[in-house]
Amino acid sequence: MIDKLRSILPLLILGFFGLAAAAVWMPRSVDSSVTAAPALKELDERLSSGSQRLSDLIEVTNDRPVFHASRRPVATPEAPKAPEPVLQLLGIIAEDNADTLAFVKVSTDGTLYRIGEGETVGRWRILEVGTDAITVSKDGNAPYTLRIGG
Repeated sequence: MIDKLRSILPLLILGFFGLAAAAVWMPRSVDSSVTAAPALKELDERLSSGSQRLSDLIEVTNDRPVFHASRRPVATPEAPKAPEPVLQLLGIIAEDNADTLAFVKVSTDGTLYRIGEGETVGRWRILEVGTDAITVSKDGNAPYTLRIGG
């Protein structure tokens, strides 16, 4: 009989520990109808007010990034300015019986202009057309000389 008891003893010990573990880990049944309603109502109120605060925080987080050390808003880069137009002298035609004409082009415009003294192209007024250069005034400012190719 002792031999039979020795063979059953490990099973009895294992069964005892199994029941003890189940008793510890199983939730105890409590009458939840009495305490659940107020607790759920309070939780619902906390969550609804928290969601309003959360939406406010999201806006602040967008304005002041979390992962920047200074927490300052991210600066948006400015768009590069368009290049200032430049008048280019391409050539000069001089005839004996006619006015001397200059061929010019504005850097931002692909159009070729044939102009003489006193005429205007964009913001430039042609003051004098020579044999290898022209004198122009931009926006009525001081005159300057343009040479072919430069």
